[in-house]
Amino acid sequence: MEELLSWQIAYFIKNTKYENLPLKLIELSKEAFIDYIAVTIAGKEERSILNIKKYIKTKTMLKEATIFGCKEKSSVEYAAMINAMSAHVLDYDDVSWTTIGHPTAVVASVAFAMAEKYKKTPKELILAYALGVEVMHKLAQKTMPNISQRGWHTTCVYGVFGAVVAASILKNSSFEEIINAIGIAASKASGIRSNFGTNTKAYHAGLAASNGIDALYLATYGLNSSNKALEDKDGFIQNYADIDLLEDSNLKLGENWDLLEFGLVFKQYPCCSGSHPAADLVKDLTQKYLLESTNIEKIEVGCSLLAQKELICDFPTNALEAKFSMRYAIASMIIYKNLSLEEFSDEKVKDKRVQELMKKIDISIDSEFKKLGFIGTSPVRIKIKTKNREIEETNYLAKGNPQKKLTKEEIKDKFFQCTKSQKNQKELFNLLKDFEQKKDLSNFLKYIK
Repeated sequence: MEELLSWQIAYFIKNTKYENLPLKLIELSKEAFIDYIAVTIAGKEERSILNIKKYIKTKTMLKEATIFGCKEKSSVEYAAMINAMSAHVLDYDDVSWTTIGHPTAVVASVAFAMAEKYKKTPKELILAYALGVEVMHKLAQKTMPNISQRGWHTTCVYGVFGAVVAASILKNSSFEEIINAIGIAASKASGIRSNFGTNTKAYHAGLAASNGIDALYLATYGLNSSNKALEDKDGFIQNYADIDLLEDSNLKLGENWDLLEFGLVFKQYPCCSGSHPAADLVKDLTQKYLLESTNIEKIEVGCSLLAQKELICDFPTNALEAKFSMRYAIASMIIYKNLSLEEFSDEKVKDKRVQELMKKIDISIDSEFKKLGFIGTSPVRIKIKTKNREIEETNYLAKGNPQKKLTKEEIKDKFFQCTKSQKNQKELFNLLKDFEQKKDLSNFLKYIK
């Protein structure tokens, strides 16, 4: 009989050391941190983040961990929550196709906050991140695409377990505490896709981070839970994935590390990844055929099953809705020739040219892509009819995927664009490149304020 899932996770946590991590996994973790810090700093001044910062001041006076991009601190739970929200609020953070979610926004936020509180080293922080993401992804390998198909936002549903793992490593929790925290976390998993296009989507990342830490502390203070909460009748897997019994309950943690096998997607556009293949394709077509909105009569888009689920804002009227709109991504590329942070403003979304062009775009599920099932990569087929020609082309994968990596210069440019408010951005970038070689977090914490 296979061991219980919670036991497998606890054993993995207690018996995996930094020295056991493959070098390529350490390097990928540092790449993820560079991207994570960049998008977190970029998101820190969003109105929803500033409002939540005001809220948490009414909840706690603790000063345990740093809120990135400012001189403020809060409790470890709330600092992790704010940083996770800031990382996700622009929808510019990395993506995992294993979860079809955003692992680093949650797990790194917990790892940095807990490492600061408990005065841990960068190596210990990397270990916490790597194991937290691995557990998230191995649980997803057993339960996807079911959980996403049922309408759950996977960032929050799986993220709470990654948060528990990262927090427990940095707190040096006992085997029993980890088992109980996992069971508690199973009752805290949440997040529904119908909140996409609102501030609550970013809150999902913050909720997973704070819930994971909270679950661990509840277990630390003696709250118990079922050690079968993941796989038992009426447990997490049955309720969330509608799977009554796993065919193979071996999570294979630490074998064929998921991040090394499937990688992460680092975004080049600050919006839902479901529109990125279309944005790439339209960008190329616009340059190749010198497309202008005034010449376009009709655009037909054939998309995947997931794209239709994620891109729920058909005709957006503000910047937040536009992040979840296939039509806006296409219109922006044609009219503004770009899809950067600057294109996501209410003014640009409401532009009459954009609104008129979006009315000419028809979207349906492509019959070929439907056969591929519920995949995250969002392949797209686009037919553009202009006054003089018809163009039809297909794009199966956006740039930023492991198979179409961003260049080192593109990664660096994204970091410096996002962190332009930080006076020590060069020092911060160089520190993160050699993060594991630093003896403590002191310089990082100095540069991140």
